[in-house]
Amino acid sequence: MGIKAKCPAFENHERWLVSYADMVTLLFAVFVVLYAIQIAGQKNLDKKVAGSMQESFNTPLNDIPVDRRVGPTELGVGIFDHFKGDASRPTIIPKYPASPGAIKIIDDEMARVKTVIEERLYGQKKFPDKPKPGFEKIVSIVRTEKGFKLQLLAKHFFDSGRTDIAPGATKELDEVAKVLKDLGRPVNIEGHTDTMPSGKGEAGNWELSTMRAVTVLRYFARKHNFPYKSLSASGYADTRPIALDGTESGRQLNRRIEIHVEYDQSSAADL
Repeated sequence: MGIKAKCPAFENHERWLVSYADMVTLLFAVFVVLYAIQIAGQKNLDKKVAGSMQESFNTPLNDIPVDRRVGPTELGVGIFDHFKGDASRPTIIPKYPASPGAIKIIDDEMARVKTVIEERLYGQKKFPDKPKPGFEKIVSIVRTEKGFKLQLLAKHFFDSGRTDIAPGATKELDEVAKVLKDLGRPVNIEGHTDTMPSGKGEAGNWELSTMRAVTVLRYFARKHNFPYKSLSASGYADTRPIALDGTESGRQLNRRIEIHVEYDQSSAADL
């Protein structure tokens, strides 16, 4: 008896059509939405939609380690611009140029400051009682190339267009000052704004950002006896954004005070 030959396995060479059809369907849906926006006659709706989409994909991720961030800015804006995958790519932000022992000192001090701040402001949960978007955390701590920084949400510490500290924000600022004074490191206080006009006559965003930084500096020195020689202040207006200005949530993030705790190589290595 002869051996019956097996029927060759059938191979579908048109499987790509399924993925292609899905892609075409999604593109069709996108164009339908864009067309509907256009004929709706709402001139600003398209900008709001675009801004919302950009903001969704560019939410600040402060917990990303420094050596896992990439991108043109210091902090890292979004998941696509500032978080690299498994591919080998050089990081834009270099590691601290010091010995491993010096790096450990910085990381340990940052962790201690972060723990104390979160427990004093939010309790043992380390978060606000009610669930809130990430941008409503009034104080966040981020690693930088030269050390670490505390980001203070300006809308909590200053009323709109004002340079004096809001009465209800002194408690949180007191806790920040106490922790930093106990740390004993020099700090540089930076003021930042969004791109919107400040609305205070001739005083623009440069003046607003600088005066807010100076106000915090004076508060540290006068209220908490922080040594003046350990303090410096500067204003950058809207030149160093950490989020897009396309939505209000992005503008709120850009309106901030940053308190930089910086280490030079010698001071970190000696301790």
